[in-house]
Amino acid sequence: MTKSIKISNVEITLPFNPISKDYLVLNEGKPYFLTPAQAAHIIMHHNNDNRPISKTQENKIRKGIENTFRKDGQPITFNTNGDLTEKQHTLSAIAQMPDDGRKYPFLIAVGVEPDCFSTAVPAKSRTPKDEVQRKDPSCTATEYSTLAAIIGRQGGTITNYTIVSDWELWKIKIRSAILTCDEFWDKTRGQVFTQIKSTVHAFAAISHVVYKEGQLRMLLDQLIDHLDPKEPSTPLAESLYTFFITNTGDGDHGHNKQKEKFLFKSLCIAMDRIIENVDGDLELGLTLDQEDKEKMLLSKVDNTETYKKYTTVNPMSKR
Repeated sequence: MTKSIKISNVEITLPFNPISKDYLVLNEGKPYFLTPAQAAHIIMHHNNDNRPISKTQENKIRKGIENTFRKDGQPITFNTNGDLTEKQHTLSAIAQMPDDGRKYPFLIAVGVEPDCFSTAVPAKSRTPKDEVQRKDPSCTATEYSTLAAIIGRQGGTITNYTIVSDWELWKIKIRSAILTCDEFWDKTRGQVFTQIKSTVHAFAAISHVVYKEGQLRMLLDQLIDHLDPKEPSTPLAESLYTFFITNTGDGDHGHNKQKEKFLFKSLCIAMDRIIENVDGDLELGLTLDQEDKEKMLLSKVDNTETYKKYTTVNPMSKR
């Protein structure tokens, strides 16, 4: 059965009736092909019992559809009153598409219980981490947290749509970086940076990209020696360790977003010093003004060459 209604003197016909007391998938499980006008009709006349439409989500979906319409297996669903319960944002996005003859395939399910979303346990949302591990089950939690730290330090956004390509771009460097840091974690035995390991791994991964693996190892080795009472310390290792501990209280309370940024910036300056003097004879040389101390900004680092490079470079650009 079809349903026909006039909109602005143009008759819009749906190839199915959304009102049904029976719970079933229509058309023997085969998709219906809907036009933008039909999508608009559903939104206008069959979306009376739904959450408000998010324009942000609608625009994201529309941009995706402009490139490729994905057959995700998720049906358009209507309750027993004929009101839409799923796919409103997708339909709203399609309604904005040009009427150029394109049609979009959808499975249609009807007879959904009204208010079922208020009483049923919702499905677990698919996270970016889920998406990466779906595509690459070998990605570990440590590797994913490192990727997230890289994206965070470089001012990027983590989304389900981009995270897999981000992982493919960075995974070789991430794995090399974690191997580089393993000896550091083993020999320092949880004495420093343990709450924000992903930041150290991110810094190491970027160091691999810019061919600073050797300098990275020198810096980590000097920190190892500083924390070993049997070994001599260098001015750089001692000043880096003291600066971080004094201004962040690393330890049980050493994990939050500001401390991650603080450590990353400190490591960038430490890399500058180790490049200038591989023996670590130069102190870190960072100080905090009152605003920096209150907000842990280290704003003076923002315009340094290493920091600017480390917050923009990737394995494809290497610049």
